[in-house]
This record gives sequence, C-alpha cells and structure tokens, in this order.
Amino acid sequence: MNSMKHCRSGALACAFASLLVPVSSIGAEIPARGPVPFATYDMDSNGLVSEAEFDAIHAERMATKAAEDRPMRDTGSTPCFSRFDANGDGQLTSEELAAGQQARMEKRHGAGKGMQRNRPTYADFDLDGDGKIPEQEFYAARSKRISERAQQGYRMKNLANAPAFSDLDTNGDGILDTEEFAAHQSQRHRRDVP
Repeated sequence: MNSMKHCRSGALACAFASLLVPVSSIGAEIPARGPVPFATYDMDSNGLVSEAEFDAIHAERMATKAAEDRPMRDTGSTPCFSRFDANGDGQLTSEELAAGQQARMEKRHGAGKGMQRNRPTYADFDLDGDGKIPEQEFYAARSKRISERAQQGYRMKNLANAPAFSDLDTNGDGILDTEEFAAHQSQRHRRDVP
C-alpha cells in the first residue's frame, strides 16, 4: 500500500516535472517506444540515474506524445522509480534500470501469453551467472535453448535469421550487458506485433 502511494506521488512528480522541463532541455533523443537507454536517463553523465532524472525523462516522453497527439496509453502506468531502485539507495545503476525495464516489459506483455512466454531472459543467456554474456556464452546459450525447444516440439523457424552476437553488442565491447539485451528484446517484440 505504501509502495502504491509512493508511486502515485511519483506519477504526480512526473506530471509536475513535465511542466518544468522544456522539450529542448534534454540532450539525448528519447525513443518514442521501447526502453529508454541508460545514457538518456543519465542526464548529468555521472553513471547513475537520480529520481529527478528518471521523472524528467518520463515527463518529456509523455509531453512529446501529447504534442504529437499520439495515444497516451501509459499515463496510468507511469513507471515508479522505487520499483526500479532495487537497493533503495535513491540512484539507479544501468543494471537496476535494465532489470526494471525487463520486468515491466514482461508484466506489460503478460509473460506467459503468446509470443512473450517464449522470450528468453538475460539470465537464460548468462549461463555462469556472472552478470555478463560474452560471445562464446551467448552462442552456447542459444544452442542450448534451440536444443531444448526442439525437444519440446517447438517449430524451429527463422533460425537462419537469428541475429549475430555483434548485432546485439551495440557498443562493441565483446560483452552483452542487460541494457543491450533488453533493447534487442524490445526490437524483436516490435517485429512480432502485427
């Protein structure tokens, strides 16, 4: 109950922030759909996202939708900073943000319904649980997943179109982080939706 009150007050703060944050004041471009990259939230580039930065980005996104007369479906489900801040320190790391975005995406699309239930999670590919997915681990996890799903009787269509590791590793550091994985999942979801 307390969490709901805090989230509602966060939504009010977000709405209020939209009045204070001019459209041109946020340097990075905010995507119209899908997860917002960590770098966009981290407006002061200090490697952490404060609640004010979080709320300002969401306010900007909603103001842009309103200005473009786009559907405002997300107004009642504005993300709550405290639900992303896993350790409660008032700052989000890139890992906390990505985990919160993944959980929100799964909840929004009803994990267990249709295509979404078949989507792997970051943990499914992080075979050794160290929080990183290097190229070799990515391909090993993919092979394991393909084998398991084939044994379960799933049709294995479009394997030839499966993305290469380099397609997901957008920063080219040889490691998939949670943000890169979540961005890829979001892009795949958009292609799956008619």
